[in-house]
Amino acid sequence: MTVAADQQGVSGVPDAGERPGSGPGPDAPRTADPITMSVLLGRFDSIVSEMSLTLARTAWTPIIAICRDFSCAIYDAVPRQIAMFDALPIHTTSMHLVLEEFAASFGDDISDGDVFLTNDPYRGNTHIGDLVTASPVFIDGTLRFWSVAKGHQLDTGAIVASSVVASAENVWQEGIAIPPLKVIDRGVERTDIVELYLRNVRYPELLRGDFRAQLASIEQGRRRLIELAGEYGADALDFYVEEMIDYADRRMSAAIREIPDGTYHGVGWVDSDGFEEQDIRVEVLVTVAGDEVTVDMSGSAPQVRGGLNASFAVACAAGAVPFLFYVEPDIPHNHGAIKHVKVIATPGTICNARFPGSTSVATGCPADTIQDAIHKAMAPAIPHRVPAGGTKDSNLPQFAGVDESGEAWGAMLFNGTGGSGALQGGDGWPIWESISSAGSIRIQQVEQVELSYPLRIDRVEVETDSMGFGRWIGGPGTRFVVTPLGPGETECITFSDGMRNPPHGVFGGTMGCGGGAYVEPVAGGPRRYISSSGVVRIGPGERWVGISTGGGGFGDPAERAADQVARDVRDGFLSREVAAEVFGVILAEDGDPAPDAARTASRRAALAQAPRPALDPTGPGASTWVERALGPGDVFLLNPK
Repeated sequence: MTVAADQQGVSGVPDAGERPGSGPGPDAPRTADPITMSVLLGRFDSIVSEMSLTLARTAWTPIIAICRDFSCAIYDAVPRQIAMFDALPIHTTSMHLVLEEFAASFGDDISDGDVFLTNDPYRGNTHIGDLVTASPVFIDGTLRFWSVAKGHQLDTGAIVASSVVASAENVWQEGIAIPPLKVIDRGVERTDIVELYLRNVRYPELLRGDFRAQLASIEQGRRRLIELAGEYGADALDFYVEEMIDYADRRMSAAIREIPDGTYHGVGWVDSDGFEEQDIRVEVLVTVAGDEVTVDMSGSAPQVRGGLNASFAVACAAGAVPFLFYVEPDIPHNHGAIKHVKVIATPGTICNARFPGSTSVATGCPADTIQDAIHKAMAPAIPHRVPAGGTKDSNLPQFAGVDESGEAWGAMLFNGTGGSGALQGGDGWPIWESISSAGSIRIQQVEQVELSYPLRIDRVEVETDSMGFGRWIGGPGTRFVVTPLGPGETECITFSDGMRNPPHGVFGGTMGCGGGAYVEPVAGGPRRYISSSGVVRIGPGERWVGISTGGGGFGDPAERAADQVARDVRDGFLSREVAAEVFGVILAEDGDPAPDAARTASRRAALAQAPRPALDPTGPGASTWVERALGPGDVFLLNPK
């Protein structure tokens, strides 16, 4: 049995049998048929996929309908995770905590036809921006499953027009916090609760549409689970759920046993607290013993003033998710895999804030830095499985304003985000969004953005030399230029990280550029540079420019194939200067870039004499991008309000 999850900083998931109705019944099969189990694994995934399609195709805001910043999942009655196909790992890996809160709050008052709702980060949720809807699934009068959807809301009624507020100093500045409650009671909707929620947000009709879409999604999941039980029998389904969890357990156990036993140390830094403090320390000690992993975050800095603290749910997910990266992808991401990672996060630290500290930005920051620190810790132990550092919500603006008709509008754009870290055998990916999303967030088409909002997208392009360099290079960063077209000022809310503390390189690879953002007059003139997080107003005749960081590099750059370096230059990923100075590839001056074999060999021989660091950088505040970019008359604003 694992330790029950609580807010005191130790994670775990209850085993079967701790709650009535769990576990196979008397009519369950005695032995598992592998074909049936394989089919049911696929069926559960297909149900979650159908839930996701339902949500995406009926939601009203692009953040859910197009960018897919949501997750759907199925849990059993315990609750244990069964399926989370095509979900965001930072959402689902700890979503059992929310269901435990529903069970603790309502006890025996959980009935067929109920739907539960919460967004409270101090009641098992990740952060206030994530709204959880959950439907208990009863079969033959017994609670067997939970059908769950979590969607990121465009707005929470916070002090600024966003659901992710780095400058929030407490829970009351984050927006409306909804404790666990019933929004549908035995099939009857509590319209008063729905209206209370919508009365406290800026875009009520849009969020009403997203809320309805979440209800449709979990109802679709509920119906499909009942159909599945009717096809196979409830007891047989319970039996095979146990078999699926045991199967993941066995495979995860074997995979972790391949990691050398020991205690590994990793450190990362959050750019700022949303106010004056910078380079906030996130420290992990990872202990591998047999088939068990303990991630201890106790050495991290005290919780910060702004909204860049983790909730307990975020700490649990961020601690476990990297170990799902390190194993074969066909191991089911159910309770059997997750249970092997225990997380210790001391209350009152940036990794587990105490009430009423703000956790508004938690799923990106410090979640990304926690995972980044784990990657640093594990790189020496399993170098063939661990990536270099990836982007951390870099270059992710939210715009808000009033259009010519006087109607309020808001848009969160993922189009200019940075790249993932390289790994042994492969370059990183561009437009990866963040470590926590693991590439699952999608971008909105430029034409659609311009049709939907008073914005013009002037440029979206690869930023040359933005990634970490190595035998395998990080995914490139991007240059994203947006001109507001509204009648007055447009507010831009940012909640980024990793600009001052860029993605790290490993085994001789270099760090990413870090990047930055600024507001500039369209006609030219001094620029207002801003730090990772802040709020700026963009006036008529001004535009917003964001340069995201690329991911970190892996391995010695001088070992990258010379022909590939030439292609990187041709494609605009690398400059000729970096090709020569860092990669040792001297290119012909005329025509299509082609390596000069003799001069390249000579340059690489010289580079081979210089030792390469195992980790780059090793300290905080390593990026000098802003200092190099500032020109005459330009100013830098730290966390502007």
